[in-house]
Amino acid sequence: MKKFILFFILTVAVTAASAYEENYWPRSYFVRAGMGVTATIGDLNERPVSVKDTSGNKFKTYPPDMALMGDPELLLGVNIREFTLAVAFQYWKQQEELVKISAEESTRFWRLGFEFYYNFFWPDYFQVGLGAGFSYTSVKTENSAFHGEDLGDTEFMGSGIGLMANVQYYFTNEIAIIPAVKFYRNWFKNVYTDDSENQELAPFLWQTFISASISLQFQF
Repeated sequence: MKKFILFFILTVAVTAASAYEENYWPRSYFVRAGMGVTATIGDLNERPVSVKDTSGNKFKTYPPDMALMGDPELLLGVNIREFTLAVAFQYWKQQEELVKISAEESTRFWRLGFEFYYNFFWPDYFQVGLGAGFSYTSVKTENSAFHGEDLGDTEFMGSGIGLMANVQYYFTNEIAIIPAVKFYRNWFKNVYTDDSENQELAPFLWQTFISASISLQFQF
C-alpha cells in the first residue's frame, strides 16, 4: 500500500510538472513548403576563376552567371512560445550562361540551413518573424572547367550567414500562409573539378543571395 501511495504521488508530481512545463513553454511542430525567386550578385557573376592543383597544374573554371533563379524551399521546425527553430532546404536546377564565354550549361544549386526566429505578436493569428541563419551551399555546373584539353564539371562549396524576415498569417491553428524575405552573404572556400578534385580557394569567393518567397505551413 505504501509503495502504491508513493507511486501515485510521484506520478501526480511528474504529470503536474510536465503540464506546467508544457503550459509555460508551449510547443508546436511544423512543415513549411514554398516557392520564390532569388537574385544573386558577387564574384561568381564577374570573372573566371584560376586555380592551381596539388601537382602545380593550373586550370580555369567559368562560373555560372546566376543573376536570377527559382527558389523552392522546404522547412521543418519547432515553435517554442515566440521562438522558432527550423532546418531549411533549397534546391534548384536550370540552364545558365557561363561568365565571359558564349556557352550555356546545366547548373544545380542547393542550400542546407539552420534558422532561428523571434516572432512578434505571438500568439496572435498575425505574427512578424525576424531571424538569423547559417547555411552550407553548393553550386555545380557541367562542362565549365578547362584543364588543358580536358573539359569537366565544377562545384563551388561554402558557407553563409543570413538575415531574414517573414509575415505569418494563420487561417486556423494549423494552417498559415507566410511571405518571407531572406538575405544571405555566402563565402565559397572550396572548388571541385573532375581533374583537380577538391581545392581550396584563396581568396574566398563572396556571393550575395536575396530571395523573396511565399509558403504554406501546416502546424501540429
